[in-house]
Amino acid sequence: MEQYNHQELINSIYNIEHPEIASTLKELGMIGNIKFNDSENSISVVLNLPMMTIPLQIRDMLINSIVETLKHKIPGTKLKISLTQMTDQERRNFFTLSKQNWKL
Repeated sequence: MEQYNHQELINSIYNIEHPEIASTLKELGMIGNIKFNDSENSISVVLNLPMMTIPLQIRDMLINSIVETLKHKIPGTKLKISLTQMTDQERRNFFTLSKQNWKL
């Protein structure tokens, strides 16, 4: 397996911008745990959603933004993205930022 820099990959994930909000997924509180398993050549990322009922198109767009960011940097690595729901406080922070930085 080709070695890659974990911090570089984390930074790449942290810099993914939300498609409709002029903020990164990290700033919005949408990126949770990122775990590397070098022996299994895998990375798992937790995507925190403000609510599990967001439109599937938006959910898939968010997932694909993570996949696209990583697939060229780590070809052949297994990527698992888990979905969780934000806490009430995380959700309040998300909506405050989204109102301030809405693109559309």
